[in-house]
Amino acid sequence: MEDDKTKVKCTLCSSVISRGGTGRTASTSGMTNHLKLKHKDQLPETSSTSVSAPEHSFDHLLHVIVRDNGPNMVKAIKESAFEGKGCFIHTLQLAIKAALEVENVSDALISARRIVTHFNHSSTAQQKLKDIQKELHLTEHQLVQDVTTRWNSTYYMLERVVEQKRAISLYISDNSGSVNIRNCTERQWQILKECLILLKPFEEITKITSSTFSTISEVIPHSNTLIKYLTKPEISEICSNIPEMVQKLREEVQCRFKNLEEDKYYCLSTLLDPRFRTRFFAQENYELVRRKLFLEAIQRSDLDAESSSEDEATNRGRPPQNVSNFLEESHVTFWNCYEELASTNPVISEDPKSPIAVELNNYESESLLPRNQSPFDWWAKHKSKYAHLANLARVFLSAPGSSVYSERLFSEAGNLYEEKRNRLLPERAESLVFLHHNLPLINYKY
Repeated sequence: MEDDKTKVKCTLCSSVISRGGTGRTASTSGMTNHLKLKHKDQLPETSSTSVSAPEHSFDHLLHVIVRDNGPNMVKAIKESAFEGKGCFIHTLQLAIKAALEVENVSDALISARRIVTHFNHSSTAQQKLKDIQKELHLTEHQLVQDVTTRWNSTYYMLERVVEQKRAISLYISDNSGSVNIRNCTERQWQILKECLILLKPFEEITKITSSTFSTISEVIPHSNTLIKYLTKPEISEICSNIPEMVQKLREEVQCRFKNLEEDKYYCLSTLLDPRFRTRFFAQENYELVRRKLFLEAIQRSDLDAESSSEDEATNRGRPPQNVSNFLEESHVTFWNCYEELASTNPVISEDPKSPIAVELNNYESESLLPRNQSPFDWWAKHKSKYAHLANLARVFLSAPGSSVYSERLFSEAGNLYEEKRNRLLPERAESLVFLHHNLPLINYKY
């Protein structure tokens, strides 16, 4: 209204409605509520039904959407026309978080966090700790504060606290009258050490799956190996102070990763990965996986194999031959479990009746590719030998194992906008993100 900027007049019924203020303080909620109550028939129709793909659908380009486990993301993908799968690392995070809430373990973690927080909030305490480290000839490392949304940060915090146990204990005993922190008990120190032993394979798997070239094919082998690792008697003996955590972790992993071998996106990607093939499946599920492969091949038989022969899944930037150089020395017990599963004999059909069945039998009879080598390089060399399987591999090996890689893009975009560069146009920002993200793939040196 011209005489009062804080109000507006409805053109349908001439009612006066408050805007709640002017400028930035103004709100449209009053007008919206008025329309809903008085003129509902005038509102545009909205539908709560599933979102369907547009007429110019790109179903043939979009294989599967890997999402996090947030309820909003799960609901959005569920109501869309596309298939969605949960991020492996986010699911692993939920399982580990539940296991760390076991009573004795959570108490030890609280004590460790208080110690770390004390040093991170006091430069004087940090300097004293550094002096003690020099005196004891320890590595001069700072303590690491964990972040609740990233379980591996808790692992790194425990790793650093246990490493600096002597320095921390000496600092607390020397300053018992002036600092308001208590040292961990001997039992709590032992619990922290056993947590590190138990969670070491999970930390390794998190690194592997969050790498640039990780694929969804790794989910079944890694989850099955983790379950086998957690059922080993040696683990119960080594982690004798935290049996409840071992049991809880085993139950969580089994519950959250059950029935994966019945899901075509997981089982076919694993079958088509030359590092795994059928070795990590339960033998009773092999025929089911085989039938899923044949059915998928029939459904996709009308695709133009020639036009897709240069598909991104095979020829995207390839990793170095050994993608696990950044890992620390492997956890022996865990990787022994992996080798046990990998060494099982393949199940081969006796009477193949189709070209793809012949290909599958020959493919199965080959030795496994080492786990630290690239399946994309292998398929680039063998695509002519296994033409039918190669077409499927281009599709099913294209999905990443987690959403971590895409989340890094958001972080990169966030780093571009600063106080002195807050007026970047979206097109320029997109170009900068593209360059920053892709230049390392061609070994560009700044």
